[in-house]
This record gives sequence, C-alpha cells and structure tokens, in this order.
Amino acid sequence: MQVFNISRLTTEKGIFRIAGKLTMNMPNSTVQPPIHITSLEIMGTDGWQALDISADSLQPLLNELTSPVIEHLKIEN
Repeated sequence: MQVFNISRLTTEKGIFRIAGKLTMNMPNSTVQPPIHITSLEIMGTDGWQALDISADSLQPLLNELTSPVIEHLKIEN
C-alpha cells in the first residue's frame, strides 16, 4: 500500500486537497487500483474546508474522485 498526499487537484467538481492510500496492482493489470481516501478538503472562498469522508452523502463524490486521483498519481510518479 502506498500513502499519498495531493496538495492540489483540480477537477470538474472543484479543487481538492486529498490524502489516502493506494493499493498497488500488478504491472499488467487493467483493473483500476483501489484507493482509500483518509482526508479530503475542498477549496472554498475562505480557504480549505474539510469534508466529512464518513458521510454517506459524500460517497458519490469520493467515487468520482477515484479516476482523477489515480491519473494524478501516475503523472506524479
């Protein structure tokens, strides 16, 4: 498992600061590696606002952020 911290990720849903863990896949695997977000903040008009990742209402957003996070980590590494 690889720990990651993304200080600024711009998506269609907003600008996020994200921390979490990425499960590494085999090199030839075509399945997206699962991620576990441990901290999520969104840029608001007054700066960073922490989001409650345990809230059920936030699950759709967490699911939508999976692909952008993985793409960011591929570019970063």
